[in-house]
Amino acid sequence: MYNNKKISLVIPCYNEEKGVVETLKKNPPFVDEVIVVDNNSTDKTAEVAKNYGATIIYEKKKGYGYACQAGLLNASGDIIAILDGENSYPLSELEKILAHMERGYYDFVSGNRYPLSYKNVQPVINKIANYFISWLIRFLFQINLMDSQSGMMVFKKTVLDKIKIQNADMGFSQEIKIKAFLHSAIKSGEIHISYQVRAGKVKFKKIDAIRNLFSVLSLFRELMQKK
Repeated sequence: MYNNKKISLVIPCYNEEKGVVETLKKNPPFVDEVIVVDNNSTDKTAEVAKNYGATIIYEKKKGYGYACQAGLLNASGDIIAILDGENSYPLSELEKILAHMERGYYDFVSGNRYPLSYKNVQPVINKIANYFISWLIRFLFQINLMDSQSGMMVFKKTVLDKIKIQNADMGFSQEIKIKAFLHSAIKSGEIHISYQVRAGKVKFKKIDAIRNLFSVLSLFRELMQKK
């Protein structure tokens, strides 16, 4: 519990045997529930996560968005934190984010990795893709979102009653942020977080950046048609 609020942690995983262990080692004592979603891993991700007290959910539909949605459906906390299980996102900074939420009366807070705390922590092509897509999102949707691709976000569970996320792949992360920032009944913001070299193989590929770009354009067209 954190200030009488139940905290759920959702970690989508695909072959994160090394990373999820290092991530869970930093789990704060106030986190009430840890849900690790195994998205067809072929290593011991589920086994090692279970040894650290996590509840394991198996999602057979391949895709980051499917994994996140499965975790959210099983999360019972008043506040939900999502982060990747690769040990690159700072679970140790969760308390800082929660305090920021309370001070600013935020419903949704996304972790902003930029400027990077460590040099060369992110491949140049990933950084360029993120900068461009994030700029495009700011331009099209007129929202102040600096790191649209961040894999760490914290929000009240009630946010899920107000928005519906459709993207089943990597675009889930940007879609939930865009819709939260746009929603008049959801106070959203960002806070700087440290970001370090991940444990294991990088999953993000060039094709993911292209898919995310098209997802942004598709979402913009969809929202414009509703106006």
